[in-house]
Amino acid sequence: MTDITDSPNPTEAGGTGEASRPRRGRPRDATIDTRVLTAAVAELAENGVAGFSVNSVAARAGVAKRGIYMRWPDRDDLVLAALGTLAAGLVPPRTGALRGDLLRLAPLVDAVFTEPRMSILGRCMAELPRFPAMYAAFRRESVDRCAAAIEDAFHDAVTRGEARADLDTDLASGAFLGSLLARHAFGAPQPLDHETFHSRLVDFCLAAVRPEHPPAP
Repeated sequence: MTDITDSPNPTEAGGTGEASRPRRGRPRDATIDTRVLTAAVAELAENGVAGFSVNSVAARAGVAKRGIYMRWPDRDDLVLAALGTLAAGLVPPRTGALRGDLLRLAPLVDAVFTEPRMSILGRCMAELPRFPAMYAAFRRESVDRCAAAIEDAFHDAVTRGEARADLDTDLASGAFLGSLLARHAFGAPQPLDHETFHSRLVDFCLAAVRPEHPPAP
């Protein structure tokens, strides 16, 4: 049976007195996606990738399993979508200067390396190599894209002459990411002052990549 909400406006079709009829069918709940993904993250935190259950996610979210499969046809699709909500989703800020780009990116990376994200990602990353196809997709969508945004910032700096022409931008972006990760993973000798550390890290990166003969202003 066709839902009347998918049919043309009766008055436009030439009918009379039809427009006042109540529409049948329930409108799509816009909160379902958020509820399901939140429940999926909780499921990953508790049971990891191997123990991930769509039935459990449906119960946590309070939605029908059919509704989940309409959005994510495969269990792995839902796992990847949940992991994607934990990733930084970085894009090159393109502020026009390397310092500005890195200062914009640093707190976004920091947000990924905080709890409970850090523990969930750590647990899942340990399990994902047992699922090669899922690991490759996660690496491509959540890891490589974020690293690429940082690498683009260094590449833009090379193009502008802010960084030396022979800079290994892949190594530079890895060093930037690694410094932020290590601080969260292994702790710091004093309470974390993110803003101060970001400024120190960016100044260090700028000094490390600066060309020997900077271009004239």
